[in-house]
Amino acid sequence: MPARSARCSAIRRRSSRESGGAGSRPTSAEGLEAAIPPGASLLVDTSVVLAYLAGTEATSELAKQLFDAFVATGRNRASLSTITVQEILVRPFRAGPTSVATAEGFLRHFADIELVDVSYDIAREAARIRATTGMRTPDAIIVATAFVTHVDTLVTNDRAWPAQAASLHRDLRVCVLGDW
Repeated sequence: MPARSARCSAIRRRSSRESGGAGSRPTSAEGLEAAIPPGASLLVDTSVVLAYLAGTEATSELAKQLFDAFVATGRNRASLSTITVQEILVRPFRAGPTSVATAEGFLRHFADIELVDVSYDIAREAARIRATTGMRTPDAIIVATAFVTHVDTLVTNDRAWPAQAASLHRDLRVCVLGDW
């Protein structure tokens, strides 16, 4: 069975071709809705959470749609690796206590997002991924978390991840938020 990593990209290309011409191409919001079906379980990468919290990045509007329209409403269940927690808190700790409180408020209370600890199985899978793909350790842990927890879709801003996940021959859909 082929990996589902390219599926999000395929949905995006099909939507563009099937549109009727100028002005009828699906919006980024529509494309994201097609890429992430209702009920799909999500593991969200650090880059997407940072885009949401910053509100000023190129993908911030799509991150807002993901969290506010999909996760907060219960359309999709979301989880984060505890590695993401560590990565998210670096900027706020540099900025000061108010920023830390804002980030922690999101991490602890936003729409029942599940925080997934790094278990032995996740660490072992991350080592295999790192050995196979050369991914950096935090990235390998996040991808391993998606594999081990059997989420439907891994949402990231890292354009290298779909090809890397496909090379692992695993059944995981990887959606790059910036592609929409």
